[in-house]
Amino acid sequence: MKMPPPYAAFLLASSALSLVLSTPALAQTLPPTSPSPPSAQTVPVPPNPPKPNETRPATNPGEVPATGSGEAIETVTVTAARPITKIDRDVYDPKTDPDTPVSSAADALNKAPGVNVDPDGNVTLRGNSGVQILIDGKPSTMMQGDFRALSLQSLPADDIDSIEVMTSPSAQFGGEGGAGIINIVMKRNRSLRPTLGLRVSAGSEGRYQFGANGSYGKGKVMFNGGVSVNHDVRDTSGTSSRQRISPTGTSVYNTANTSRQTTDTGGMRGAVTINATDRDTLSLQFNASKNQRENETLQSNVDISPLGVQTNSYDRRDDARNAQDQGGLQFNFNHQGDQDGETFKADVRLSSSENTSRTLSDYSYVNPAQDRRTLRNGVSSQDTLALSADYNRNLLGGTFATGFELSSSHSEADNAQYNIDLSSGAQTIDARRSNTFGQDQDQAEAYVTYQRAIGDKWTVLTGLRAENTQVTLNQKTTSTYLNKSYTNYHPSLAVQYMLTARSKLRFNYSHRINRPNINDLNPYIVYYDERNARSGNADLKPSETHSNELRYEFNDRARNLTFTATYFYRKSEDLFVERSLYIDNNTVLLTRRENGGEGKENGVELMYNGRIGTKWDVNLQATYRQEERPPVNSTLTTINKGDSVSGRLRLGYRATANDRFQLNLNAQGRQLTGQGYNDPSYRWNASYSRKISNKLNLTASVQNQGKQRTLIDTDTVKSVSERDQGGTTFMIGLQFNPFGIGGGNRDGGARPGGRGGGNWGGGPGGGF
Repeated sequence: MKMPPPYAAFLLASSALSLVLSTPALAQTLPPTSPSPPSAQTVPVPPNPPKPNETRPATNPGEVPATGSGEAIETVTVTAARPITKIDRDVYDPKTDPDTPVSSAADALNKAPGVNVDPDGNVTLRGNSGVQILIDGKPSTMMQGDFRALSLQSLPADDIDSIEVMTSPSAQFGGEGGAGIINIVMKRNRSLRPTLGLRVSAGSEGRYQFGANGSYGKGKVMFNGGVSVNHDVRDTSGTSSRQRISPTGTSVYNTANTSRQTTDTGGMRGAVTINATDRDTLSLQFNASKNQRENETLQSNVDISPLGVQTNSYDRRDDARNAQDQGGLQFNFNHQGDQDGETFKADVRLSSSENTSRTLSDYSYVNPAQDRRTLRNGVSSQDTLALSADYNRNLLGGTFATGFELSSSHSEADNAQYNIDLSSGAQTIDARRSNTFGQDQDQAEAYVTYQRAIGDKWTVLTGLRAENTQVTLNQKTTSTYLNKSYTNYHPSLAVQYMLTARSKLRFNYSHRINRPNINDLNPYIVYYDERNARSGNADLKPSETHSNELRYEFNDRARNLTFTATYFYRKSEDLFVERSLYIDNNTVLLTRRENGGEGKENGVELMYNGRIGTKWDVNLQATYRQEERPPVNSTLTTINKGDSVSGRLRLGYRATANDRFQLNLNAQGRQLTGQGYNDPSYRWNASYSRKISNKLNLTASVQNQGKQRTLIDTDTVKSVSERDQGGTTFMIGLQFNPFGIGGGNRDGGARPGGRGGGNWGGGPGGGF
């Protein structure tokens, strides 16, 4: 699907299209000279009428519904903590979960449809790791590369309004994310009444959390924001046995380790919104966060020769420190046209992040007896400037949307290792293990979509996104430069057919890509320790995925019952696969990524949400998945195949009007890795909430992270690794709302679901 047009023509066409279509809206920026009619003149009218048994909450006066979603400007009522569905996504509302005040964004994502986040912050969707995570519909450096895991574990779940899961996203969203898109919509308050919410919690191993959020409005100006502080401690342990297979025999390398990880996080976000006219809104948002992580690890290592003789053993002690700083500034302009459903939105975003690491390692060798000390320093950073605009209007009985996004980013990674003299403390750089690498990436994207109801039964949403990417790689250590340019087209199609007033069929198709990150492209070898290293591949191409889904959905709102059954088929080209080989006299295992060829997966996903009587809420989800990957080694011709079954149970119980319990069980099936697989893993958590008064709530949560077992099986390496990922922990907290309003919605009452899309997703939030 690569048909590269001239870069300049692409930019000119996309910009001209948006400018022409936005002209009618911009012409209406001046307020009328006479008083405006009531809100019927200022709120867009949905292009599609309510369907039978569908309830839609009234729009707040002065509130402009976010646009550009799979169902344009429709809002959806959510009762209780259950997923809802739209034509191109599932929407999960975490606000009614009892443990949300003492949970992280990673915990909240673990309850969203098809999503799994392991204790290290790695995210998969239906077992696939090629996931793009957006904040309020926008890419963010905090959700990219090495920053994502720590951000998810430190972002408070209580700051999240909804989570949108798109396994076959519309063309209105950027083409990144072969497995799909997860859009985290942050809370925002439009009420002119002052609001304030406070939360504090503490738990096992000295954990604690504190957070505050509030809003205040006066006249045409609204202020809102929040701060959070988090201290987390996690103890892990693991073992690994690795066999190196060679013509001279098989040697074994065994390790055992224990680790304590301490993480401290502080963040703040804020926004000021000005209703300049009845039709125009301006907003300025900022966010900043700082994360510090300390990790102390003890590891014992033993080498055994092919003859079964122990040839070497040593102990290693690591003292690792990691600091992460992120910040962003965003300016938004929203205009509501005088035609039904007409909106124009534009934004400018500036974001910056920096990650610094320092690892001091002490080695104590037994044979021969000697001590050694090394220091590894790393600095990585990314700066991004982006401009985007979206225009929506009703056209020919449907909803038309178009927009563009221009972005430019610079990333840099600097790795250095020093050998330290134990007597003098003098540091000598190890040039072989030190390097600096930079990447510049410029993107231009434009999209157009159209959605229309055809008769009473059919609804169609179709679209096309085009993007051109220019990449410059600079391996500064070796003075090596490489320029890349590629153009991709991302069509999407969603067709919905109403079988009855309560049931429907839906077909979705989308084309996506996964781009390699800076570490995947850096060809220099980075040593993690004396036995493991990683290098990038400058020739790595983006992986492309074609996603197809056929879905049946039954929804009985009166009984609070939803059932969906989905068949999915995905085909990937130039799939990323891991390759490992031994270097440095067969002592160090080097891993790198390659484009392995074609991969396929298909399966069935079932989901049930229902209420049993007046006390119980049940959510069941099960996924059966078949996967085929390219060969596990370049010299083999066999295909790596695997079947897996994953499941999730969420069970809620309302003991009284003020007391709620919830139990969550999460079973992740076997996952292929390209060189082997991860065995099935299991986690659970239980929570309790008590409404003490309208202003005060108590929350308690217990969770177990389970264990993970990973196997590698190639012609040169066979290994088994097992890891206890943190054991059982608990948290207990209080939430205080002095005004008795606006402090979250935990009573199971109706709330509007997530909305929006295009470049905007859930609209302009203030997330950090």
